[in-house]
Amino acid sequence: MRERPEAERQLWARWVLGSHSDQFLPEMVAAVEQLDREDPIAYGKPVINPGPRADDLLVITSARGRHGFVVDCPLPCRVVLLDFTGEGFEPGGNPHGFEELSTPCEGMGEAMNVVWRELEMPPEDHYISVICDDVMLTASDVVKLLALARLHQLSAIQPAVALNHELSREYGFLRQRPCVSMHRVPFVEMMAPFMRRDLWDLVLPFNRGKGSGYGLDRFALTTCGAHLNAWRFAAADCAPMTHIRRGRTIQKRYRNGLLSKEEEYLVRLRVMLAMGFDVDREIYERLEAAVSSRTAV
Repeated sequence: MRERPEAERQLWARWVLGSHSDQFLPEMVAAVEQLDREDPIAYGKPVINPGPRADDLLVITSARGRHGFVVDCPLPCRVVLLDFTGEGFEPGGNPHGFEELSTPCEGMGEAMNVVWRELEMPPEDHYISVICDDVMLTASDVVKLLALARLHQLSAIQPAVALNHELSREYGFLRQRPCVSMHRVPFVEMMAPFMRRDLWDLVLPFNRGKGSGYGLDRFALTTCGAHLNAWRFAAADCAPMTHIRRGRTIQKRYRNGLLSKEEEYLVRLRVMLAMGFDVDREIYERLEAAVSSRTAV
């Protein structure tokens, strides 16, 4: 983003740090609507094998094998069952024989870091997804999601959120729409994102040392997509997800001593620095020191 016209850089700086979400989210929604008028993502092109491929990586997070993912068909891709307790799987906790990984994770941010650190990443042009344990999604939904991603050259896609999902109120643009297969969105949320490898590689460094996924979606994912000239994100209306557990982690304090919103603010500062802007160094260094001490443990 450093080489972009200054007006574009200033707009991204406003969206990342210079405005409240009540201001920048409508502006982002308007921006992707304009992009879609110029280059509609509804138009794609046929490809060979548009669904999952053998080297795509799907990670299902779980508490010792307990999760909300429904296996209603075989998945022709790599599937890893991640136990975030670190205590190992319960007897019968992996009836489908998926690859297993058991390591303590405080939240989706740490789970994504573990995946990036511990698992071999797929080749270029393949997709990676880490699905939250309390998201209800089916294997056939994954087939649709990856087919849409490939048919429409998307860098990221997620299931649209069902009407009973709390995000349908918070982020109305993610809400499931009738009579369409998908619609364009400014970002995909961290509960069940499917990211292309090039986008994943740019986004994950902004997540270093964090427990939560806060900030990755609204700030790192969007700017990285724009940097790649691939701000092509969609919510799949033909494959909606539901959230089976009540409550959010917005007030949670993580082992690094930071609240979710402080971790989000650190992501925002990291993105600003990556774009070549100045930030409050005292606040930035305090937040970095917190996550660095955690990483060193």
